[in-house]
Amino acid sequence: MSAVKSREDLSHSIAQLMPNIIQGVHIGFLAQKNLTHTQFFVLVAVHSQGRPAMRTLSQNLQVSMPTMSGIVERLVQAGYAQRVNHPQDRRQVLVELTPQGRRIITQFQQAAGKRWQQVLLALSPTEVGSFGKIVTKLLQSLQKRESDERL
Repeated sequence: MSAVKSREDLSHSIAQLMPNIIQGVHIGFLAQKNLTHTQFFVLVAVHSQGRPAMRTLSQNLQVSMPTMSGIVERLVQAGYAQRVNHPQDRRQVLVELTPQGRRIITQFQQAAGKRWQQVLLALSPTEVGSFGKIVTKLLQSLQKRESDERL
């Protein structure tokens, strides 16, 4: 494998790595939790967006409102999510994770962390330290961008 020469090269390398990371985690995890991929993606979207409106979820995940309603209904029945009336607009329905839904996200993050531990065995302790600093910087940048977008 050749050395990364640019941001574009690095982006491509990360894009190739991510399916291997995810594949090693999510298939068994979702089967254990009796969740479909789509239901899991909705849980992740709700987690990352806080309390999104059904319409926002529908648009962001590019599915129709009736399809999103069905997905959310199954998540509600499973105890992972709940519908909440919008405080200022009763016509809007918000979706939020229940404690059980938040546990699913946490458990997935832990499983992904274990998968990353296996992958990181290829790095020396010095490389792990450098990579850790880079990941921290990227996380801070993403969090700032998300915070700025909400304003």
